[in-house]
Amino acid sequence: MAGGEDSCRALLRAANALLQQRRYHAALAVIKGFRNGLVYGAKIRAPHALVMTFLFKSGSLREKLKSIAQATYAHSRNLAYFVFTYKGLLAAQSQLQGKKIPFHSFLAACIGGWLVFGDNNPINSQV
Repeated sequence: MAGGEDSCRALLRAANALLQQRRYHAALAVIKGFRNGLVYGAKIRAPHALVMTFLFKSGSLREKLKSIAQATYAHSRNLAYFVFTYKGLLAAQSQLQGKKIPFHSFLAACIGGWLVFGDNNPINSQV
């Protein structure tokens, strides 16, 4: 049992050493942002969709639950795509210019918002 515990600790040390290297910071920020967008989108949209569906939609329970799941999935996916695009564009701009400029955030947000939320659908119109 001790051999398995030692190898697990060694693996954790190696993973922590990799995560602390500065050269991987931008890539890890993009991945973490994507994950956080998914989680935040689900945490925010699911309760909202639940309340709004049961207050204002008619239909069977199955249809209502399907509607809640679809709205939560779409919102969560859109936020994850937006954060992924935003962080990716920020990293690309700072890599190309060698430094961070406040305008980078504005440009990345505009492009990400246009790409992700540009379609006219019920989820995007609520955002």
